[in-house]
Amino acid sequence: MTSVEPASQGPVVGQKYAFATASLVTGIACYVNLLGLEKALLAILFAWLALKSSPAPALSAHRGWAKTGLVLGVIPWLLLPPLLLWNWDRVLHVIRQLENLK
Repeated sequence: MTSVEPASQGPVVGQKYAFATASLVTGIACYVNLLGLEKALLAILFAWLALKSSPAPALSAHRGWAKTGLVLGVIPWLLLPPLLLWNWDRVLHVIRQLENLK
């Protein structure tokens, strides 16, 4: 069921739909490489912009997309620090190997 928005609120709703879509896409894109925290941060930012209630109207359609993008953006921020700490010796080994390539 879709609701018909007044003409004056159309651009704002369209902008929020775009933010919801961008949040979902960047949330998925942050899994392309291991250290994709910049894309995860963008997914969180776009979700926040799509879900905030001002300027009115609040987003009705694509809310699930924005929430999914938010969750997908938060997961790397929760998982990456413990993984790096758990494998810190391997991280240091990789850094040393990269320094030897000079």
